[in-house]
Amino acid sequence: MLDRNDVIPLYKQLQETLKKQIQSGERKPREKIPSEINLAKEFDVSIITARKAVNLLAEEGFVEKKQGKGTFVAAQKYTRNLSDVISFSEVCRLNGTVAGSQLLESKFIEADKKALDRLERPEGEMVLYIERLRFVDNEPIVIEKNIFSIAYSFLINEDLDNNSMFDILKRRSGTEVARSSRTIEICRATQQEAQLLKITKGSPLLLIKSIAYSTENKPVFIGTQIINGERYQFTM
Repeated sequence: MLDRNDVIPLYKQLQETLKKQIQSGERKPREKIPSEINLAKEFDVSIITARKAVNLLAEEGFVEKKQGKGTFVAAQKYTRNLSDVISFSEVCRLNGTVAGSQLLESKFIEADKKALDRLERPEGEMVLYIERLRFVDNEPIVIEKNIFSIAYSFLINEDLDNNSMFDILKRRSGTEVARSSRTIEICRATQQEAQLLKITKGSPLLLIKSIAYSTENKPVFIGTQIINGERYQFTM
């Protein structure tokens, strides 16, 4: 319980108590926490004290307030440094999580001139389109769509479920992705994207478009990543 004789204000004590419950796992991610009225009753404090404690938790990112629904324990955000060119699998390893993937589509297609120019390939050449759903600890986070030049056609016969594309490229062709150019936008989830990512249609998503280059400065693939921004954060 809270100590009324402590020099630390009651709202700070309550904030720390709730924070410890979240950090220990006593309160789970996405779990709804009691209303400010109920917190005030439970800890025998004023509603204003309870509100200040919850607001501080929200500022620190431990809880999220949802209009008309209440306050919930915030889900863990996964961090990626955009300055580094590393695979999704390696990003997960650095975050202490397990990467996964599910192949959605793999096929040869006719690419438009813009895509072929980016891949530095001649007009009319076929390309390999690969779409995967990426998971973090079994939770869908990213829809990944990549277009490869025909030089990487061997990928169509590879097992792309739960395996790193970067590792396969290096093993099969000696290709290492050394850098990439990226643009980042905000988009809204379509019905299909919402179903795959288990979110609501129209939810805000991060859209990253990129071109990956090898150590020889040759284009390896054109990539599009559609990311659940609520679970991902980027650093530079």
